[in-house]
Amino acid sequence: MDPKDEMVHDYPKPLDGHWKENWYFNFIDRENHAWGINHISLMRHLNQGRFSAFHIVDEEIIMYSNLIDIGDDFTELTDGKLRFEFLEPCRRFRVTFNGPRHQLELNYEARFEVFDYAGDRPVKPGRGDALRLNHYEQALVAKGTLTKDDKTRPIECFGHRDHSWGYRNESKVTGWNWMAVQFEDKTINLSKVVIGDAFIGSGFVSTTEGNTRIERVAIEDTQFENGTPVSSIFTGWDQEGRAWRLKSEKFSGLVLPMQDKEKGVIVYENFADYTMLDTGEKGVGIDEYLINPEG
Repeated sequence: MDPKDEMVHDYPKPLDGHWKENWYFNFIDRENHAWGINHISLMRHLNQGRFSAFHIVDEEIIMYSNLIDIGDDFTELTDGKLRFEFLEPCRRFRVTFNGPRHQLELNYEARFEVFDYAGDRPVKPGRGDALRLNHYEQALVAKGTLTKDDKTRPIECFGHRDHSWGYRNESKVTGWNWMAVQFEDKTINLSKVVIGDAFIGSGFVSTTEGNTRIERVAIEDTQFENGTPVSSIFTGWDQEGRAWRLKSEKFSGLVLPMQDKEKGVIVYENFADYTMLDTGEKGVGIDEYLINPEG
């Protein structure tokens, strides 16, 4: 991967669709009772940027979302409150947030190598205008501090990041599931995107030995409580034929604001405990559901 791809990309002009560039960092520190996601989306079709920090601290949900105008020369990833810094491409990163109710500073280091989805199966012909993206992800370790109510606690945990750029129109997506789970010795990432009658299943397994591509995904036995998804069984078959089968169980979560998505689209962001069903190994991660009633 080109290190320049970490930063802001040029985009097609004139635009003929929903062209966005998104960066995402999460952290999940069960021991210190803090977890959350940090997200920046540059919406080039609107000339606006959305800066979001959604954190849960001692079971209290604290949400920050700020929409700013951007121009062609926008390159520094900050709105003055939330900032992403790429200290060493593909290796070291910093996320800082100076909000009205709390502050966060996290230094991230790579656990494993970046997985770049380039070459993954495309959406079926005629559906590509919903999601045509360059996209990569990476497992991380996060260390830093969180300050709330004049009290500072350490943060030391696993994390995950995502970067994508290209055409992205969630209103045309029927639904998706995405999970990224951290185990002590590996990361497992699975996703399934449904667009009309077409679907894409993909993902990867990362270890110190490298990345293994997931080529097929099944999601079964999703359980709901009061209309909210709380558990699923995921199976991913990798390029070597191995089946990775996991169960997610939500311990916390939130519903993401829909300001930038079409009416009716709902995203559930679950923080979940995971069990590897064939070995009993325990992990922790994200279990995300997008549901589009009109998709």
